[in-house]
Amino acid sequence: MPANSTGWFWHCLGRETGRIGHLFSPGAQRGPWPWFPYALDNGAFSCWDMRANCFDHDKWAKKEDEWRRLLVWSQSQKTQARWAIVPDVIGDGAATIEQWSTYAPIIQSCGIPLAVAVQDGMTRDDVRSLFPRPEVIAIGGTTEWKWQTVEMWARAFPRVHVLRCNSPEKLYELEAMGIESCDGTGWNRGYWQAKGLEMWARQKAIASTDYLSDFTCQ
Repeated sequence: MPANSTGWFWHCLGRETGRIGHLFSPGAQRGPWPWFPYALDNGAFSCWDMRANCFDHDKWAKKEDEWRRLLVWSQSQKTQARWAIVPDVIGDGAATIEQWSTYAPIIQSCGIPLAVAVQDGMTRDDVRSLFPRPEVIAIGGTTEWKWQTVEMWARAFPRVHVLRCNSPEKLYELEAMGIESCDGTGWNRGYWQAKGLEMWARQKAIASTDYLSDFTCQ
């Protein structure tokens, strides 16, 4: 899922391979298009200082309304979101768990499947104890913790998404683990990333024209 990327290259690659989707952030949603399955981010990542591993709660409070508008946008579309990430606190598992009961019911009331962005310190039992239960595990957290735990999450849960993945080589590794999807903002930033992603997508193209019977250009 090349996050928020909807240029002609992605339309062509998505329609020709059936292997491309989108993760939309609040305020960046567009379309949606039948050949692009999509999911919803929550915008919390922009409130996180990666170097200091510090989350700005005041900044999130200002973004919350925009996140709620993203949910309304998805509800109004013919093509519904595959899932939505419940607002999390990046790098802080305890805080993410603490606010789950506040935000998860909001997404659930929209009829959108729940995704939990697991963070540093969270365990499989922590996820299994959440109520309402998430359908998707989105692996977040600090970079080191994420890659150290990805295999564990893949073994423990049937639907797993990896956040912040911009390396073509990782696509093959994640697919071999049974990871359902991943996203990144870097796929448009250089020839190496875009070409690598295209090669991966075309090797196992699963393109279908079924959507054309249900879509008419205006």
